[in-house]
Amino acid sequence: MAKKSFYIIDGHAHIYRAYFAPFRDLSSPSGEPVKATYVFTQLLLNLVQQRKPDYLAMVIDSGDETVFRKKIDPQYKANRQARPEDFAPQERRILQLVRDAGVPMFVAPGFEADDLIATMARRLRDQDFDIYLVSKDKDLRQLLNDCTRLYDVQSDEVFDAEAMRKKLGYGPEQAVEVQTLMGDSTDNVQGIPGVGEKTAAKLVLKYGTVDRIYEHLDELTPKLRENFVQHAEKLKISRQLVTLKNDVEMAFDPQACRYQGLDDAALRRHLRELGFDSLLRRLGDAPEADRPPAATPLPMRPAVPNIEQGLFGPMDPAAQTGEPAPQTRPAPSTCADCDYRLVDTEEKLAALVEALRRQKKIAFDTETDALGAMSAGLIGMSFSFLPGSGCYVPLRGPAGSTHLPMARVLDALAPILADASIGKVGHNLKYDLLVLRRAGVELRGVVMDTMVAAFLIDSSRFTFGIDRLALDVLNFKKIPTADLIGSGRNQIGMDRIPLERVATYAAEDADITWRLSEHLSPKLDEIPELRKLHDELETPLIEVLAEMEFHGVAIDSDVLRGQSEAMSQDIDELKAKILRSADCDFNPDSPKQLADVLFNRLKLKPGKRTKTGFSTDVQVLERLALDHECPRLILAYRSLVKLKNTYLDALPGFVNPRTHRVHTNFNQTGAATGRLSSSDPNLQNIPIRSDQGRRIRLAFVPDDPAVNVLLTADYSQIELRILAHFTREPALVRAFDQDQDIHRAVAAEVFKVSPDDVTREQRGHAKTINFGIIYGVTAFGLAQRIEGMTTAVAQELIDAYNKRFPGIKLFMDQCVQAAQADGYVRTILGRRRPITEINSRIVAMRNAAERMAINSVVQGSAADLIKRAMLDVHRRIRRDPLRSRMLIQVHDELVFETPRERVEEESRIIQEEMIRAGAELGVSIPLKVDVGWGGNWEEGK
Repeated sequence: MAKKSFYIIDGHAHIYRAYFAPFRDLSSPSGEPVKATYVFTQLLLNLVQQRKPDYLAMVIDSGDETVFRKKIDPQYKANRQARPEDFAPQERRILQLVRDAGVPMFVAPGFEADDLIATMARRLRDQDFDIYLVSKDKDLRQLLNDCTRLYDVQSDEVFDAEAMRKKLGYGPEQAVEVQTLMGDSTDNVQGIPGVGEKTAAKLVLKYGTVDRIYEHLDELTPKLRENFVQHAEKLKISRQLVTLKNDVEMAFDPQACRYQGLDDAALRRHLRELGFDSLLRRLGDAPEADRPPAATPLPMRPAVPNIEQGLFGPMDPAAQTGEPAPQTRPAPSTCADCDYRLVDTEEKLAALVEALRRQKKIAFDTETDALGAMSAGLIGMSFSFLPGSGCYVPLRGPAGSTHLPMARVLDALAPILADASIGKVGHNLKYDLLVLRRAGVELRGVVMDTMVAAFLIDSSRFTFGIDRLALDVLNFKKIPTADLIGSGRNQIGMDRIPLERVATYAAEDADITWRLSEHLSPKLDEIPELRKLHDELETPLIEVLAEMEFHGVAIDSDVLRGQSEAMSQDIDELKAKILRSADCDFNPDSPKQLADVLFNRLKLKPGKRTKTGFSTDVQVLERLALDHECPRLILAYRSLVKLKNTYLDALPGFVNPRTHRVHTNFNQTGAATGRLSSSDPNLQNIPIRSDQGRRIRLAFVPDDPAVNVLLTADYSQIELRILAHFTREPALVRAFDQDQDIHRAVAAEVFKVSPDDVTREQRGHAKTINFGIIYGVTAFGLAQRIEGMTTAVAQELIDAYNKRFPGIKLFMDQCVQAAQADGYVRTILGRRRPITEINSRIVAMRNAAERMAINSVVQGSAADLIKRAMLDVHRRIRRDPLRSRMLIQVHDELVFETPRERVEEESRIIQEEMIRAGAELGVSIPLKVDVGWGGNWEEGK
């Protein structure tokens, strides 16, 4: 019989983890702080739903001042900072919620939770339990054995003794020795100076124990020997502090911890009181007796067909913190019963080619030796056209393996891949297009990329990787890549793995891609707008993006080097000014030292507290900069350091040694609004608001400046034009129809003066509010953007704006109402974005959701437009043909490499196509495209 599972939650460790989680601050309808409560409750639900424990308990600390270790060393944990003010009420709420939910809790005065866990684990060891310690605490590693493991809810990973030996190089039996040597700065436990975990493990593995190390001091380096001699007595104390007690006298009856479900009614009462609507939805419908009275119904977000429940099940509230989705289904299936075959002979290859020729659609995938498509070499290809089956054709393999020559395989399969009458589906197909192109093979007939299709159906998902989609959509557990090739230093190339193992892994990829396509296609059919968006825009765009990535863009590394050297001087000068402003010497790159200077030395008022002290993030510094020069200088200093590190020093490293160009990766699933993102390098975020940021574009050049130029084509004020299209606000429409300065025109309306009398300041205010409106700007947000403006004045400005342009306010209200009614908003082409907290009872979350609803309609429609333009320009280049090459897309701008002798004519054609794209989308406002060209990207602007 299988052992029963016993889960022991390290209570306070997870309460602290929830408090400091990367999650927005939350308040209940009554004003109670509840961020930690929300995250912890989510953790508890994930645990019981993912793992379905047979037994469950939680242990908590009795308090630092009473723990017996204080008697051993009064300085134990003396370095702990006072807990934040809002921690205690959340701690009390969490403990009450856990208790009411029916989870047994254990505490023993004078002992820490770890001691109770050690005691419980010892007692359970001989009672035929599989014991899971729900914690990431390294102090618990000493407890691991054949039936005791650590379990991390966030990653859904189990860490056992064997994993510990593989990852850390030592086992549970050496844990106390290693901890004794390295100490623990968190708990103020002294170790040997200069000895970290790796050195400690190395010493313990060599000599066995700390005492044995002292018998071999003459074998250590002089400095290390000196440290051991000086700290000999302290190590005896440290050993006592890090050793867990496993004999605590406590009333512990395992059978009282048998898990029979959480107390549903009690849990619901807490969740209703706290306004945790999304967590209530995870519990499903309440029993009739436990439902709230009909006279006071709770506002619930309506079910959203096909978006929320049609594909992935209920919305995952855990996506905010990276928690995995709860698994309430049966155990996932695997490839154990699948028919996966290795194609390594002429006969098998001929049979495969014949079978592929008879198909209307096939799933396809490549195996390569690198992650970057422009650097990867082809190792093999896999195919599937029936669920549960697939085959793998190797092109390379480990020494001694038998497979057909690459030229022979490509010669046989290239006609199939190039045959547009045979539909191709894949996952992240752009990568495969590029890999095949570099191998001299054309891929035509793409009908679906399952990654892109999944994104269109639910853009709010946390990840669109094939492994996660397989688990969420098909309840199928794929073979992890790390199981095949390892990870980290132990990772080896796919071409070194036995072909039989690669065949199973690769054929599974093709099989799962096929199954995903069969599942996703009907979902798209249910929403004609999404089907059209998929077929007519997003899928054809894959080829466009692959073409852009293939060509890449040239950069002048000498320009970047020169800018980096000049910026280093600027950084040094700013650093000197910072030290003079603070009137002391410190490291401005150290948050701890900076906080000490700002809040202790300069006596500035601190803001939010982090786990390590008061925050010095951008928001805090921007507030402090209103009162003192030092934080203003710190902001400028950080900006320059980031520019230098992120772009000036990093960009040359992205130059492909074969092509001598930079090949960024354009991602269709990177932004929920539908905008493209880019990575390796990220060209979307090159700053353009500062002179230093704009100068980075000087390094982007044509490959032959004597022959070519860089041509830029940029939609002018496209989001405002989209706003005018949706609102039909007469003043905006008139301004764009007459090609007026829109900011001056709006300023004239708001401040009730003639356009000629608008001051520079008034135009600036109008510009700020024009763009802020698109993002649902509040009075506070507007005041933050306009130096010297109070929130009251900002509110007056917004009120005047709304009064003069009532159509805009009406449009914004309609966006919010649509989100409330449907659970999502739509762009001009019908792209849908779920707005998950639009009916939240937590005011801050609801307000953020309302701003997101407005922004998503406008920015998402602008994304539709630029993608349409890219597709039209690409087709025009192919059709005419033109000699321009599209290289970069950033927000509303396209960058081309164009022959000098053709630039005027081709710029006009590109301009025409981009304007025509607006007409195809039905945009009723005249569009304007600014074009320019020069010897680098900045000159083109």
